[in-house]
Amino acid sequence: MTRHMRVIVGSLALVLSACANPYHDFYRPNSLVPPDARQMPGILPAEGPLKVFTTDDMSRDVRAMRQKGWFVIGSAAFSGGGKGVTDSNLRAQAEKVGAQAILVSSKYKDTVSGAMPLVLPNNSTSYTSGNATAYGPGGTVNAYGSATTTTYGTTTTMVPYSVDRFDYGAVFFIRMQQRLGLYPRPIDDAERQKLQTNSAVGVDFVVEGSPAFKADIFPGDLVLTVAGEAPSGPENFLNLVKNHQGQDADIVVQRGDQRITKHVHINAY
Repeated sequence: MTRHMRVIVGSLALVLSACANPYHDFYRPNSLVPPDARQMPGILPAEGPLKVFTTDDMSRDVRAMRQKGWFVIGSAAFSGGGKGVTDSNLRAQAEKVGAQAILVSSKYKDTVSGAMPLVLPNNSTSYTSGNATAYGPGGTVNAYGSATTTTYGTTTTMVPYSVDRFDYGAVFFIRMQQRLGLYPRPIDDAERQKLQTNSAVGVDFVVEGSPAFKADIFPGDLVLTVAGEAPSGPENFLNLVKNHQGQDADIVVQRGDQRITKHVHINAY
């Protein structure tokens, strides 16, 4: 392969693969998590080697992972032609951020086709020769000679290419201890009207095996108070839980037309 061809092929590879490790280059961390999630309080030890799961419905399966006690520490999403999208690069990013599990997806997006110019040398050489006779007082002299002429040029050839591109996604998790194991959501207008208050949260989902799970708090319940205090929204609810960690607390929920009090122990970490 000539130097010119190597340059063109190298340029083509650069165009088709812009990132050395796209899982690193497109990683977006959870703002609540340090760069190395292993430094977080409340993290549970890894159960065996890194777990890698594939999915065809990322939203559904992220929710399912969270219900099982997994906490999202970051994610990556990008489109590419496959170069650099390797299992080793995925695992390298997991090790860098301290992930214990990854949920990954890939979906065909489109095919990019085109042509790139390949410039090759096109040199030509011509040869000439001749002779001459010189006359002088001493007689005649015959002379012979030749010459070489090189003309430098190039030829450009268009090299076609076709690359299948995919949308890639990866969500990175660690397993966390659960203070309460209840993920809140804001209440909607209909729920406000029913409760006649703005100070409540809905239960989005409950982590399996958590204090909320053991107390039979269900998705769809509406939380009215935590230890006698009404949560003004999801963030305030989490602060109330944090403020009562390590304590027993009564949580009052509205379920349909029933108002139920659940007695739970909020774990500390």
